[in-house]
This record gives sequence, structure tokens and C-alpha cells, in this order.
Amino acid sequence: MNSTQGAILIAMVQEVAPDNPRERFLLVRTGNLNCALPISDVVRVVRMLRTHPVPGSRSHLVGLAQYGGDPMPVLDLQVLAGGGVSNTRHHSTVILGRGRQRGHSILGLAVDEILRVVDLPISVSVGADSDLVGDTVELGGREVKVLNTRHLLLEERDDKGR
Repeated sequence: MNSTQGAILIAMVQEVAPDNPRERFLLVRTGNLNCALPISDVVRVVRMLRTHPVPGSRSHLVGLAQYGGDPMPVLDLQVLAGGGVSNTRHHSTVILGRGRQRGHSILGLAVDEILRVVDLPISVSVGADSDLVGDTVELGGREVKVLNTRHLLLEERDDKGR
């Protein structure tokens, strides 16, 4: 994204009326997808995190990485959000979590680029294309998938694993 595109994106985000409740999102790019992740679920961003492949795993699992002394699954965001085969280089990993208490899950999402933090109206995260994709919005002339990352975290699932 060049500086002109960035300025357009900022201008569009600032058009949101101040009396509208907003939520902060981390804007990332993975392959040809732009995604917005709720900041409330982001623990950290790590560049070039070393992952170890798991033989026989599904296509959305990049591998396991070490985080805080514990193994952490790293998932391919392009496969999860786009449903296609990954063609990304995974320069960064966004670490998601809902707390550090025992029993709370933590995982990584492999992405190509961290773009910026944006404020979006809370209403854009409502809706459901799938469990993960909450809504799709346009920012700076680009389609951005707003993600419900809580669906990826174990403590948000019921006993049946949904």
C-alpha cells in the first residue's frame, strides 16, 4: 500500500460519525485478501516466526511454533478466510488469545503483511458469511473481510467443539 492509498484509507475511516460506536481492528493482508482482526483478540505480532510442519495435518495448519515456552498452532489465514490454496509467504504471525488463564487458548495466524490499525463501526462485524467471516466492507477501494476471530479460540466453543 502506498502513501496515497493509506491516506484514502485513513480518510474513509475518519468519515465514521463520532456518535457511532466503533471497534478497533488490525488490518492485514494475506495473499490477495485483506482482513480486519479485532484488536481485542490480538496479543502480539511476530515477524518471521519459525514454525515446524506437522505431518498429515490439514491445509490450514502451517505448523507449530513455540510461544512463551508452549507449543502454539499457527494457521494459514488465507486458507481459513478465502477457502483456497495458500500461495503466501507468511512474513508475520498475528498471535490471538483471550487471556492467559489456564484453559484459555492461544494461536497464531500466518499473514503476509500488517497494514495498520483502523476504527470501524461496530455494526460491520455483525452478519455471517461463515463462522469466521463476519462481514465484508470496502476500505480505500479494497474489499476487507471483517473476521470474528473468537470462533477460532477454544474457550469460545461449546463442548461439542463447534
